[in-house]
Amino acid sequence: MNNRASMIYILLGLLGILDTIFVLGLNGGRNLGTLLPGVLGIAMVLWGLSWSYLKRYLFKERFVWFRRLFRLGILVLLASFFLIESLLLYNTKDSVPRQVDYLIILGAGLNGDQLSWTLWERVNKGLMILQDNKEMKVVVSGGQGPGEWITEAEAMQRYLVKQGIAKDRILKEEKSTSTMENFRYSRELLEQQPSYDPSKPVLIVTNDFHMFRSKLLARRMGLNPVGVPSPTPWYLRPNVYLREYFGVVKSLVFDR
Repeated sequence: MNNRASMIYILLGLLGILDTIFVLGLNGGRNLGTLLPGVLGIAMVLWGLSWSYLKRYLFKERFVWFRRLFRLGILVLLASFFLIESLLLYNTKDSVPRQVDYLIILGAGLNGDQLSWTLWERVNKGLMILQDNKEMKVVVSGGQGPGEWITEAEAMQRYLVKQGIAKDRILKEEKSTSTMENFRYSRELLEQQPSYDPSKPVLIVTNDFHMFRSKLLARRMGLNPVGVPSPTPWYLRPNVYLREYFGVVKSLVFDR
């Protein structure tokens, strides 16, 4: 790598830092998706600035094994990144069957007791489905996290009831703190329903970037998921797709 390549790393790093500042300014929330571009950006800037030192001491001939290992690691990282991002982009919306009895809406954070923009998009998508399917029941799934005054499930139920959905159509799952737990505890609720048949499809409402991992984990929990994505605000898309790469890797390895 020459000085031009070092400048590219520095510029890309600065873009990552500016992205985090921009999203924070738009109240995107202090979460991994918001902060990750800035953290990686700082690392890239430091990498670019320190390249001369690294080249002088670590990439000498006696460290040829390090250079080969480093290049292999970069290739594996890039290949896995593009593969997973392709899966996220092309595995979102499914063909919805005519007869579905249950819908699951996944939580996505609150501002106090108010729906975040991301969660509002999910709940509003679920609302439209429930309005078109009068007999369908819904599981609103989400516990209470930092900065949240009530559970995400409670906030979703309040919104749906306010929009005219009967309370007896809503099942609240309030224990989950992760996507895996969303489905584990939602299935426990569904199994308590006399009309639930695990072989029948269940609609899953979450954001487009989150759909691939959600369906993967839903299947691991014995559900038959059909994805119905809600849109993601344009200014959050780079952040959430970057974050979801790490989320998919984590779920593939650890979520069982």
